[in-house]
Amino acid sequence: MSVCIRSVELGDAVEVLRWENDVENWSSSNNDSPYQLWDIVRLIESLQDIATSKQGRWMICDSKTQKTLGAVDLCAIDFESKEAIVGILIADKENRGKGSASEGFRLIEVEAINLGLDKLTCMIHPENKPSVALFEKCDFKKIGQSDDKYLSDGVYIEALLFEKWLKK
Repeated sequence: MSVCIRSVELGDAVEVLRWENDVENWSSSNNDSPYQLWDIVRLIESLQDIATSKQGRWMICDSKTQKTLGAVDLCAIDFESKEAIVGILIADKENRGKGSASEGFRLIEVEAINLGLDKLTCMIHPENKPSVALFEKCDFKKIGQSDDKYLSDGVYIEALLFEKWLKK
């Protein structure tokens, strides 16, 4: 599947709310409670100025139909150290496993380089095997475990930490 990315817009708020409130996605996003539409609208408005908000979100869309498939985020952007945390979601199960996440990563790497970034990092729940495989496929290297922990069945689990250098 061929995909493109575009900046998130206010018109995406209802769909983003659905994705953010889907409990099946919470282990990937480290979310533990539902959002309100107003929360998503405020988030989208804040993302219009990446330099101030230090984060950005792009919608992943099917290039042919323009149907939104998911989103890719750059968070905790540090312009001094030239790095950011990256996250990705292909929202609906029927759209997963078709290469759109890999293509979304390729496109967000271009955006990251355009922002002056050199390195992307991510934290993944160790039991999220599809995400681990995706990041490894996209040339992210596992560098250890983060200080952040996920609550899983009443037990705190250390997140796996991955990184990718964009400029060689």
